[in-house]
Amino acid sequence: TRLSQLSPPARRLAGLAATIGRDFTLDVLSRACALDEGTALDVLDELWQRRIVREHGTGRFDFSHDKLREVAYAEMGPVRRSVLHRRVAEALQLSGAEELDAVSGLIAGHYEKGGLPERAIPFYQRAAAAAQSVYANEEAIGQLERALEPLPTIVHEEERGRRELSLRIALLPL
Repeated sequence: TRLSQLSPPARRLAGLAATIGRDFTLDVLSRACALDEGTALDVLDELWQRRIVREHGTGRFDFSHDKLREVAYAEMGPVRRSVLHRRVAEALQLSGAEELDAVSGLIAGHYEKGGLPERAIPFYQRAAAAAQSVYANEEAIGQLERALEPLPTIVHEEERGRRELSLRIALLPL
């Protein structure tokens, strides 16, 4: 009911925020929705005033309740979700350029959910390398296994074989 009372732009932004996940920044939100920061801020302010989202640390926001996030995400069709996941992946890449290792797993997941598994694989590999560098081997294994899952969707057999070999070699020392 609370979501249905929002303006159409606010409902769309709530869906995008739900696609991003647990917490999000204005930067990622405005990049992913292709709005200028001022317009995105106005719509985000409506979500905040109606207590759909709340500030979650400095410059970070989250839904005030998990159910609101779930409903906002579920109300979108699968095609819209897929497109939004791709936009979020691209926005995370642009805004997290300095900390790409920290967000690589998120980027990979969004590319995979966005129907671009080939673009997800290198980010899973990067996330695995980052985890391995801090001796988080279980996490590194998980990232590499997630990178192996979409390999059958790669059309070119030679490329698929090269990537699989690279991933399996990375798993050896773990």
